[in-house]
Amino acid sequence: MEKLIYIHVARLGDSLNRKKGMFSGYDDATNDWYVIKQRGEGRGDRVQISRVFEGASRVFEGAGQLNRSHLALLDTDCVVIGSLLYVIGGCCLLCDSCNYNCRYLRYREIRCLDTRNPQDGWRTCFTLPFRSCVPVSTVVDSQWLYLFPFKETCCYGFNIEDGKSVQTLPKPSNCKSVQTLPKPSNCTSSPCFSTSLSPGTLVAYERRENTLYQLDCKNSAWTVYHKDFLPYSYKELLGSSFAVDDDGILYIYLRVYIRLISFDIRNKKELHAVDLPRSFWYGLEEDYVELIVLSKNKFCLLWDGLGTNINQRRIYYSRFSVSYDDLDDPIVDGEETRSFLVAGYEVLNVVIVDPPEDVGSSRVDVSGGGEKPK
Repeated sequence: MEKLIYIHVARLGDSLNRKKGMFSGYDDATNDWYVIKQRGEGRGDRVQISRVFEGASRVFEGAGQLNRSHLALLDTDCVVIGSLLYVIGGCCLLCDSCNYNCRYLRYREIRCLDTRNPQDGWRTCFTLPFRSCVPVSTVVDSQWLYLFPFKETCCYGFNIEDGKSVQTLPKPSNCKSVQTLPKPSNCTSSPCFSTSLSPGTLVAYERRENTLYQLDCKNSAWTVYHKDFLPYSYKELLGSSFAVDDDGILYIYLRVYIRLISFDIRNKKELHAVDLPRSFWYGLEEDYVELIVLSKNKFCLLWDGLGTNINQRRIYYSRFSVSYDDLDDPIVDGEETRSFLVAGYEVLNVVIVDPPEDVGSSRVDVSGGGEKPK
């Protein structure tokens, strides 16, 4: 049994079809969550998707400020600790689309959902000291959650266990000009990914500098872990997706070359670069693409397909495996490709959760299906 994949989608409301103008669809926008379940391994019709909640507007029920239906969230980030799914900060669709600098509808909360019992709903477990989007977050030792907020000069560490302790430390790179940049995608002071390297340490990758930084969490000190990290330019890495497996191996879907790269972070060396078939060019350049490590040598790519109707979006799921038996000529095997209608305005977060040991007792509804792209 492979990992459960949870997908956060923001959806415009029915007013999209009832009135015209830039605010149509925003007054009654909602959040929604889907779960993708994969049965077994290998080829076959074994991938299913379904909504986690019966009603989309119930997703953030009981989270204080989120009691109005139009506050569908953008600019959130998600992490998983055990079976607990944490959603960090965010702003509403209306605020983000009309005035990016508006702070009134940006949120400080970290909300939590127990994926074993999703019917229990969300709870607010931490209040952030800032109102901003969080493009990158990392969990260290299943206790400390480190955040790299956009337009903030500091990195923050939160003790999830006690819900009170906070660490504040400078970011690894100090790019003062970032305060004048209009979009998070142009922000060079926040890393594009970070991960826990070993107990008490994390590493963060700053793409423009092509440098891995290491944080000693106990002493709150940054050091350069690996300079000239990858043999690719900043522009070549744009649009790429990063994923780290349980052994600390970093995988990158290098979109510009349709290539899967693997890198041993601890030993600071590139392992393999496997060119994928041309059919693995997914979506348009502006589409959302996510690489996920499912299990050893098994991966999937998720992308958000554009359509003429923004509320008729599809999630495209393609699973593949890579055999490294012949290191000079690794073999890529495409196993399963499906598409699922999510009727979503924008896919915001994709996170993976290990299923409970007793899968049969899981209360997550995984009925549903999809169709194979023609």
